[in-house]
Amino acid sequence: MKIDPQLQGASPDLDDAPHALAGPDVGLRVVRGASIRAGGYGLGMLFTAVGSIFLLRYLGVANFGRYATVTSLVAIAGGLTDAGLSAIAGRDLTLRRPGKERRELLANLLGLRLVLTPLGVAAAATFAVAAGYERVLVAGTVLAGIGATLSTYQTTAALPLSIDLRIGRATAPEVLKQAAMLVAIVLLVAVGAGLLPFFGITIAAAAVGLAITPSLVGSEFVWRPTFVRRDWQALVREALPLGAAVALGAVYFRLMIVLMSLLTSAIATGLFATSARIVEMLYAVGGLMATTALPVLAVAAADRVRLDYIVQRMTEIAVIGSCYLALVVAVLARPVLALLGGSQYRAAAPILQIQLVALIPIFVTYVWQLALISVRRQSAMVWSTGFALVVGLMSGLTLIPAYGAKGAAVAAVAAEAAAVLCLVVVLAREPGTSLPRFGFLWKPAAASALGIAVSFPTGLPALAAAVTATIAYFGVLALTRAIPSEVGDAFVSSWRRARHGSPPR
Repeated sequence: MKIDPQLQGASPDLDDAPHALAGPDVGLRVVRGASIRAGGYGLGMLFTAVGSIFLLRYLGVANFGRYATVTSLVAIAGGLTDAGLSAIAGRDLTLRRPGKERRELLANLLGLRLVLTPLGVAAAATFAVAAGYERVLVAGTVLAGIGATLSTYQTTAALPLSIDLRIGRATAPEVLKQAAMLVAIVLLVAVGAGLLPFFGITIAAAAVGLAITPSLVGSEFVWRPTFVRRDWQALVREALPLGAAVALGAVYFRLMIVLMSLLTSAIATGLFATSARIVEMLYAVGGLMATTALPVLAVAAADRVRLDYIVQRMTEIAVIGSCYLALVVAVLARPVLALLGGSQYRAAAPILQIQLVALIPIFVTYVWQLALISVRRQSAMVWSTGFALVVGLMSGLTLIPAYGAKGAAVAAVAAEAAAVLCLVVVLAREPGTSLPRFGFLWKPAAASALGIAVSFPTGLPALAAAVTATIAYFGVLALTRAIPSEVGDAFVSSWRRARHGSPPR
């Protein structure tokens, strides 16, 4: 079967795709890979949670709000300068055999990103100065930007691991970076450091990740970036529509913290930033799991039936997983916040419980955006992210002055809901795509409703309530057969491989 030239240009035959993406067990490998990614990210989250205990308690609410403001600025700059280049390159690298052509594309991507990222950091620092931020925050923006640039080098050079489904190796640097950040935070707290050095912890973390990446990637590791204008133009031309969508998405995701810093007090900003930090970590779970399947979606792009099947199953998993995360974290919100930062952060619990609702649309959005990228319809994503930005900005300007951090949380949920509703229209209208079937939604909805009913009104201790909610939630899913069979098959297969001593790739 050949890939449609209109979709893939001069793409190779599907039969010539890398073995990892063409074999009959590719579905199981994707589910296993997503599980490894989720497990690795869970370990990284544990490191982050321990680091947050030190960070939140040592800095206090106001200083943590300042810290989150700077990191949000740098994250916006990173999203703007990535401009969808990684996703586009990841898709196109998938369709090239390992060798010279793949290395050339990767080297050009690396060169382009190492030019754009420092420019974005400079823009973020300029904004900090123009907005009248304190000198320590301006300097902190520069430090955090250096770390972001190093991290860009590492993640770009590691792309071959993801596109070949070597997910265990792709996950290792991310876990080690989180461990390095934890060590750096503990050391800074131990020596009684001021606020400024904390902005530099990403430098140490990125350096650790970069140190081990060459040995993991092997012969495909690109040491030197290349600066070929013709190739850059081809990359940018293809990525530009997606870049506009990613840029808008990066802005509206971080917009609320910036608005809070301008419209409310440092304490209110700190409380919202605490909630946003937790939700952001959970958002990344959906992103990591979804992007694991991008190479397979790229190969399946010419087979409408196969593509629709994959997107349907991924949508079901996204809804089931996000509903469960929202439920359990909402139950545990108060004790988790108290553990991380002490009693001064308990006031962030209602804010967090509101913001958690946004997990559901954002998980689904990740899946549908990858489907659009795989069929080269990424330009349609601009409509959804642009609409979300408008809704988020208008909601934030209206609700934040009146309701403070809770208003910002509602505005954030409204923006994510707007994005996914707009994508419904996009998928229904765009050639090469179709809407998933939504008949399954009643199952996770019923499971969530029972989980809420048996946990929130009962007055149980938080941990017991979370266990009760988990049993109720998965009990309903089991009775309704809501979990796709591929997930169970993948876990059984992984267990059998583990028994025979076959390590994950």
